[in-house]
Amino acid sequence: MRNFAFALYGWRGRDENAPGRFLSRLPFRERLSLMLTIYGRANSSNVRKVLWLCAELGLTDYERLDYGRGYKPTSSPEYAALNPNMVVPTLKDGDLVLWESNTQLRYLASKYGPDEIYPKELTTRARVEMWLDWQLSTAVHGIRHLFQGLHVKDEAFMDPKGLGEAHEQATRCMEILDAHLGEGDGYIVGDHLTIADTSLGMYVHRWFVLPIERRDFPALSRYYERLKERPPFQEWIVGQGV
Repeated sequence: MRNFAFALYGWRGRDENAPGRFLSRLPFRERLSLMLTIYGRANSSNVRKVLWLCAELGLTDYERLDYGRGYKPTSSPEYAALNPNMVVPTLKDGDLVLWESNTQLRYLASKYGPDEIYPKELTTRARVEMWLDWQLSTAVHGIRHLFQGLHVKDEAFMDPKGLGEAHEQATRCMEILDAHLGEGDGYIVGDHLTIADTSLGMYVHRWFVLPIERRDFPALSRYYERLKERPPFQEWIVGQGV
């Protein structure tokens, strides 16, 4: 169980634009009794998204159980009973069990976060949803292939032709994101962090740290530096390696 005082006092910004200023909407007494369980290794990209959001919301009173590559197998009967897809993360909050990391982001932000991190206003929420879906449908694939081939050294992903195609795909996605950020207000949707950022920021990080050639994307570079100013991003994204 993680140190609760850090979330309450350790990194919240003093002004409304400071990095890491979000705290849970729950009263102090309720936060003390909060118990979430997150199943998944902390070096998984999808688990890290969820852990980053928890830190942004001041939710640290949770239990995390290591499942996945190098840890307890997700094929075990006890894990498969929770998540028949046998992938990480799985989130348990009381009797509720959720698969899918972006669904978990939506749930945690809705239940424990301020409205601005998952806006209720229809058009703003639709923009957040668009980027959440784009992350899963499009942006993840090239970066994932490069990660598996160049970092994990999985032979299934090391074919030069496949790596070249993945690099082109990842470059195109970062080009799209760079163009969008260049016309925006600092974050993916608006001038503050939303769950669109906690979904995509992991893959922006990998773009900048994988051993690949990178085109100059100035708005994307500024965005990455802005994310690195946030202590939760440092802890759960930068601090966990590639």
